[in-house]
Amino acid sequence: MTRLRTLRMIVVFTACIVAPARTRAEEGANGPPNEHHFAPLSLDSPYMTGDWGGARTTLEEHGIVNQLYLNYTTLWNVGGGRKPGGKPAATLDLLTHLDLGEMGLIENGRILGHFQRILGSGINPWIGSNFQVADDNDGEGNLYVAQLYYEHELIQKKLWVRLGFLDYQTIVDRNRFSNSEDKQFLSQALDNNPLLPLPESIGVSIEYKPTDWFTVITGFSDIDERRHHKPIKSAFDGPDDFVFYFEPAFHVNFDNPLGPGKLEGNYRFGMLYDGEKHEIFAHRNLEGERFEDEKGNDVGFYMSFDQDLFRENDVDQQGLGWFFRYGFRHGEISRIQNYWSTGFSYLGPIPTRDKDTLGIALFQNLPSDAYQSRINPWAHDETVVEAYYSIHIADWLYITPDVQYISSPGIDDSVSDCVVVGVRTRISF
Repeated sequence: MTRLRTLRMIVVFTACIVAPARTRAEEGANGPPNEHHFAPLSLDSPYMTGDWGGARTTLEEHGIVNQLYLNYTTLWNVGGGRKPGGKPAATLDLLTHLDLGEMGLIENGRILGHFQRILGSGINPWIGSNFQVADDNDGEGNLYVAQLYYEHELIQKKLWVRLGFLDYQTIVDRNRFSNSEDKQFLSQALDNNPLLPLPESIGVSIEYKPTDWFTVITGFSDIDERRHHKPIKSAFDGPDDFVFYFEPAFHVNFDNPLGPGKLEGNYRFGMLYDGEKHEIFAHRNLEGERFEDEKGNDVGFYMSFDQDLFRENDVDQQGLGWFFRYGFRHGEISRIQNYWSTGFSYLGPIPTRDKDTLGIALFQNLPSDAYQSRINPWAHDETVVEAYYSIHIADWLYITPDVQYISSPGIDDSVSDCVVVGVRTRISF
């Protein structure tokens, strides 16, 4: 836990020095800010470490963008579940974008790399839920590759192809209001649809946007690869199983009847083929003997909607938004057959706090009839409510209190309902 204590010291130190930095800036003690100076405490900079003496801007002008984020999360199980108590966890993410056109190498080509270090599992094992209460808190792990791919724009603003080590949770099932455990809801089941296999593995994807109001995304990926595994070894030495996605999306802009600006909406409808062999829930004969296990692949369907309901102005995104997700998997092999979630997000809910965000959501996992009748007749729906308030301290520093109520964790009577509270600190270096 030494590394977590070090990260905690960084977070506390940062929070303590923000207020003095604001005072000095207001008093003009150091004169007008200069974005080309190393100004790690500037509240106006998107990064805590500033512009690196002008080096960051120079790199970006040559097509090289580097972003380093720390998410430090401490959660407490204050009642129910498997074990009470609190525990921290953290992730470090480095994203590198190389615009090969700006670098004078390949016009309309770019490379993206995402490298992550996970420190601790937090209280996820203590809850008993089907899904993590804090996504990406998977335990101690070495630095690993989350994404590393080449993208080419074949037709300007219409057709893109990606090839390499892909993270499919950034490609399909996207949602403006519920799609980032770093900035929005913490729960794994609100980050993405939990019924979708979203591997980090070798694959290809194609995105086609013939008009402004319609997009199609399709592609496939090696489904055997999972986090921390070796993607090349898994892709070529393991079974030839893959997942295939086909997702049409409709983009709308309605007039705002209550104020200025347009009300943006995105409506995605997806189909997947899961080539991994799953065990079929075994039948029992009249004597109570189980039939020999069978295995089969699967298909699934899903939806992901996000819609602005109200805009305060036509300059930024302040206002109220709504989202909805649904997923279906075959009940013969999937413990959870149906999933749905819905919620609201408000950017700037308090006057003068234009960059704060308030979010509240509800999701439910519904067990399949086959699982209930053949495996566990006491299985129930698992229902979770989560609310967060993201406090903007600086463009590079957000502090987010969070609370979750988990009813029937693990869709089973063996674990009692529980309440989880905590806080997440996000720093952009």
